[in-house]
Amino acid sequence: MKKLSFLAIVVLLAFLITSCTPTPTPSPTPTPTTTPPTGTTAPVVNIVRDGGWTGKIIQNGDPVRFNRDVVFQGTAPSSSVIKIYRDNTLVDQISANPAGEFNWFWNSMATETTYNFYFTATQGSLGESTKTPFVIVVDGTKPYIQSLSAKADTQFGSAPTITVNFNEEVEVLDMNAFTLPAVWAFSCVICPVPPPSTFNTFQVALNADKKSVTLTGTWATDHLDAGDQIAVTFLYVPLMGVTDKAGNPFNSTLNIATGVVTP
Repeated sequence: MKKLSFLAIVVLLAFLITSCTPTPTPSPTPTPTTTPPTGTTAPVVNIVRDGGWTGKIIQNGDPVRFNRDVVFQGTAPSSSVIKIYRDNTLVDQISANPAGEFNWFWNSMATETTYNFYFTATQGSLGESTKTPFVIVVDGTKPYIQSLSAKADTQFGSAPTITVNFNEEVEVLDMNAFTLPAVWAFSCVICPVPPPSTFNTFQVALNADKKSVTLTGTWATDHLDAGDQIAVTFLYVPLMGVTDKAGNPFNSTLNIATGVVTP
């Protein structure tokens, strides 16, 4: 009986000790610390226009002509200082308005070169931002006919072709006028072995590279003989509206290409 009573007391004490032990409170999750930014957010060049406020929109790397007014429109942190660099040289400094908008005006002047511009922003005590690039190529050279190439082709064979090359990519306003066969005139300059090469332009196509034109002759009547020196004259008229990408008009005084027919 005494042993049973002693065992009951031990069990009771163990229960009381367990009940009185406080439940440990879990440690709170530490709040992550954030490092305040040390630099200003970089500006964004949204729109660039060639020719002032109403000029055409150009893209990074596009060409412009001599003496063109170019407008850069962008956004940056409110009232930040915008610095404009050419390569690593600071060329101008402006300010964004409270809404974060800025405009910068630049003239392309009269030297053919590539301008690598970089825009940065500095707001208050924050550091200067990373650079936002924009490249403009100043091009003052008019497009012109540069060369031609042709391979020998016998009469009644496949239709002969001549490729005429411009010095650069061209834009054409009136493709119908540009591709009229009559405005691409063929002549045989030095053709020592008779009969001389004969070519009657039947079809004209501006190629995908926009730097060359393929002229196709007539298979039944035309032939090109290896070694003959031939010429193609482009009879340009202004309504065709041929320009380069910068907008320089076609140089109508350089409208003849010559070459030797290859085997």
